[in-house]
Amino acid sequence: MSKSKIFIIVIIGIIAMLILTGCNNQNNSQEGETIQTSHENTEKFSVNYNGVEVTPGTEFNEDAIEEEATFSEIPSCAFEGTDKVYTYSGMEITVATIDNKDTVYSVYFIDDSVETGEGVKIADSKEKMIEKYGENYTITLETKYTYTSGNVELSFIIENDMITSIEYTLKTN
Repeated sequence: MSKSKIFIIVIIGIIAMLILTGCNNQNNSQEGETIQTSHENTEKFSVNYNGVEVTPGTEFNEDAIEEEATFSEIPSCAFEGTDKVYTYSGMEITVATIDNKDTVYSVYFIDDSVETGEGVKIADSKEKMIEKYGENYTITLETKYTYTSGNVELSFIIENDMITSIEYTLKTN
């Protein structure tokens, strides 16, 4: 076999591994450092978008949000079949079919026009996140700070003490 064919096979293998790794459930990511304090996260993690409460693990009603969304479907990384992705002006909602119901799997903030229920948004400081949610978080990959309430994880990516990403995700095993 020629060197160019071997090179192509290796490249295809690397691309396949990257694609498969990208679909890994977030819960099997590296173990992180957990910082515990006496603060208890007892609040319900949800987003109020245009007057509609959107909570991972609850049934999704696309007609309730009075804004047209861009719609797409993608192969599900966490469940069987395909997920539905609704992209609105400030966030993306991924919906999975769980127990034959369209269920919110994740809510991803696209920009700083949307904020959490506690008033935290992209471009806010790490200090504001801690002020609103406390220090009961898990750190993974050195930049991902995750709070857990019931079966919902709220994750912030922090770079240079600034929030660059926010996502609510339904915990799966």
